[in-house]
Amino acid sequence: MKTDIPAMNWVKTFEAAARLLNFSAAARELNMTQSAVSQQIKLLEHHLGDDLFIRKHRKITLTNSGLAYLPVVQSTLNNLQRRTADIFSPVGQGRLVLHVNYAFSYTWLSNNIHKFCTRYPEIRLQLVHSNWDRDFSENNHDLAIMNSSGHWPNLSLEPLIKTEITPFCSVKIAKLISQPIDLLSLPLIEVLGVSHSWDEWFEQFGIKMDPNQVICHKVDTILAASLMVESGLGVMLAYPDLLMKQCLEGKLRAPFDAKINTKDNYYLAFPKDKPLTKSAIVFRDWLHEEMKALTSSSD
Repeated sequence: MKTDIPAMNWVKTFEAAARLLNFSAAARELNMTQSAVSQQIKLLEHHLGDDLFIRKHRKITLTNSGLAYLPVVQSTLNNLQRRTADIFSPVGQGRLVLHVNYAFSYTWLSNNIHKFCTRYPEIRLQLVHSNWDRDFSENNHDLAIMNSSGHWPNLSLEPLIKTEITPFCSVKIAKLISQPIDLLSLPLIEVLGVSHSWDEWFEQFGIKMDPNQVICHKVDTILAASLMVESGLGVMLAYPDLLMKQCLEGKLRAPFDAKINTKDNYYLAFPKDKPLTKSAIVFRDWLHEEMKALTSSSD
């Protein structure tokens, strides 16, 4: 078997014949003669050093090698077609695969993505939700929106919001709070994996938080924490930029205008060595435009 890639016309002919299980039908689809289809299949089999079809009279079936090769060929051809469209089609067309953090999607993206789709109605979106850093390591997407401390050597990371956090609680609980020390009598909700903590927030007021005297619930997503807070369970630390909608709707309130900086941020991420598709470029520009307006309105 030769190790170099077989001729593309042989591969396309194999895909049609294997999908239809009929050389004549494949010939009609490809606008070729049946003998040409048969010849190209034989050339491909000779190149690979293995039979792809079992030929019995006028009926053909795939060999085990053919069965294994067909999905590989189809995936490759589909990906080639999509990437060709992404690169050479007019701006505003194509498909965009976006890997997005759960909390960012819930608090902002899902409520605003209609603006992007209205501007670029021909772009087909595929949103894949994840939470932990390790979930973003597989490079099977065009862009990613992730919460991180910014240490990803193989990725370009573009910050999206201001790196500051403040307490949030339900409107009902906010009415019971008059000073920062009052929060110690309420359940505190912490999100695992973030760089900031309640200790840091209380420290600016000279308040010592005794972990043995405070009820502290730990969750693995900001999304879960925000839903718990909306229900009236307790208080969480979160980014003001991302919770503006929930505050306007009366679901959440920041009882104090006392913020601390955090090392974490939400980033738009993409591989450094991989050029962006046109769909990814227009989404990137749109997202930064929206984020700039969002952070300006919160100043």
